[in-house]
Amino acid sequence: MSPSSRSVERDLLTAAGAYRLSDALELISGVSNQNNRGGFLDNFAIRGFLGTPDGGAEYYVDGFLANRGMGPPRDPATAERIELLKGPAGALFGDIDPGGRVNIVSKTPRFDPSAQIVLTYGSFDGKRAEVDVTGPLTDTLAARIVVAAENSDGWRDFVTLKRRAVAPSLTWMPLPDLRLTYVGELTSFDAPFDRGIPAVDGDPNALPSDRFYGEPGDGITRFRNRRHQLTMLAGLGDRLTLNGGVAYRSGSLKGFSSDQSRLVGTTLWRQRRQRDFEVEDFSARLELAGEFGQHRASIGIKGYTLDYQERWMRRNPTAANPYPISIYDPVYGGTPPALLPFTNNRETRKAATLYVQDMWSVSDRLTVSGGIRLDAHRQKIRNLLTDRIAVTVGEPVNFRIGGRYALSDVVAIQANWGESHLLNSGTGRTGDGFAPERGHGYELGITAAWPGIDLALTWFEIEKQNILTTDPVDASYLAPVGKLTSRGIEFDAAIKLANRWQIVANYAWTPARADDAAFATDAVLNVPDHSANLFALGRFLDDRGRGVTVSLGASYVGDRAGTLDASGLILPAYVKAKAAAEYVVSPALTLRLEADNIFDARYAQSSYNALWIYPGAPRTVRASARLAF
Repeated sequence: MSPSSRSVERDLLTAAGAYRLSDALELISGVSNQNNRGGFLDNFAIRGFLGTPDGGAEYYVDGFLANRGMGPPRDPATAERIELLKGPAGALFGDIDPGGRVNIVSKTPRFDPSAQIVLTYGSFDGKRAEVDVTGPLTDTLAARIVVAAENSDGWRDFVTLKRRAVAPSLTWMPLPDLRLTYVGELTSFDAPFDRGIPAVDGDPNALPSDRFYGEPGDGITRFRNRRHQLTMLAGLGDRLTLNGGVAYRSGSLKGFSSDQSRLVGTTLWRQRRQRDFEVEDFSARLELAGEFGQHRASIGIKGYTLDYQERWMRRNPTAANPYPISIYDPVYGGTPPALLPFTNNRETRKAATLYVQDMWSVSDRLTVSGGIRLDAHRQKIRNLLTDRIAVTVGEPVNFRIGGRYALSDVVAIQANWGESHLLNSGTGRTGDGFAPERGHGYELGITAAWPGIDLALTWFEIEKQNILTTDPVDASYLAPVGKLTSRGIEFDAAIKLANRWQIVANYAWTPARADDAAFATDAVLNVPDHSANLFALGRFLDDRGRGVTVSLGASYVGDRAGTLDASGLILPAYVKAKAAAEYVVSPALTLRLEADNIFDARYAQSSYNALWIYPGAPRTVRASARLAF
């Protein structure tokens, strides 16, 4: 595994106040926020490499890709921990990516009964409730139910939020060496579609951060996601295990919006849109792993089918009908223009994979690992407006290799190299599909571990081709970057002092650059050259677990490119701080007060282009009570 791979456990997620996936990823080096698709997307870049601006970065849940096509913002209430497996050595069930993979490990049933209720109230009339109950039903069957509900008026004008997540699960152990687990998840996410604010004269922070330039009359956009997963873990003797499972997911995104299209003087011309997206995804995997002498080897098969449909209606503004709104004195209620068909694509995929990987303990100090992955895929994108069909068929082979050498009982060095292959969704400005994304990269690292101290320093260099980003000719479309190279340094530290203080610190230097003459700049959208995070947690508890817990955190994000056109728009660097205090009244009751962005820093969180800049949230204060049974 990469020296800078990290896992954020449930207790740290709670202490850090992680209400969004991005809150958790702040605790890991080399991760940067990307465009959030109107508030309906978890999107991030790892080591400078991003998912598509529309589809977002891919992430896994329990080893299954969970947002193929599209997926809603994740609610961390359903997560036991969040892993970032970096580099080619972070292969997850045969998947290889030189950048890294995020894997969310779900809460599953326990045979020790427990129950927890968390009630939260905060700024902008934010109300949230979480319920988590687990325990045995019989000697071999346990159940769990996690429910989260959140309502908020929101910190941006007219942008309310209604969010629900229900995650039931069952674990059956008919034999000591056989475990079957079902995890379900029903998610709803309702809010106005919000593209943020435009830059004015090259300043992304010129306008009030809470000002909404859509149309309140467009109503609510609704995201629905239903996911069912069944996994198996079986012990086949002392040295063999068999694990696998199936996952089925369906989802939809539907709603209207009025999006910024052009800034003329002090007037925004707006584009009227209607979205009607649907996705259906079925995946399966099976892996046999075992220990044979000094080898820990595994062989696996996996596959998936995808049916993804994008239906868009839209109407571009014109001088005769600009559908305008003033940037300084917005007046809402304009008559929306009649919509016209824009996109009606249906994408289907079938893919199968065979992989083999091995870790060989050559000696007490030297370990060598390697893997090979063989894919076969067929992707068809049909334009239902023109009946044009784009087909991609391939059988790529990808490799990875790595090694670790222990210089002492404390210090070790590591080296890893790997390749990647990823299918791209959608069509470009010409109506053609996109070639698959290809990549390769290596990393060199050193780790040091003493009791309570874990340090890692990593150098990496990665190159990918055909990464999708905003089309420089027409920002309404995507286009592939010919080549993107990212090289840099990451430092991660996890420290525990005297069973009282826990400190997480990281720094990343990520000078990612694009190489494509079609783009006016070599910058990579939203990726800072420099970023750093520091989080400290102190526990001052008595022998019965009562007392006070305090935490402090700060994040630094450097200058970032805000657009890929010739304007050279920069999102300025910022520092954001947070703090929290908990009072453990008794093992059954904990009171918490927390504040994010304590100093009310004004900053641009991310952008899609110069007209769609999503501002960072202002100071947010929350108070909560946690009841445990």
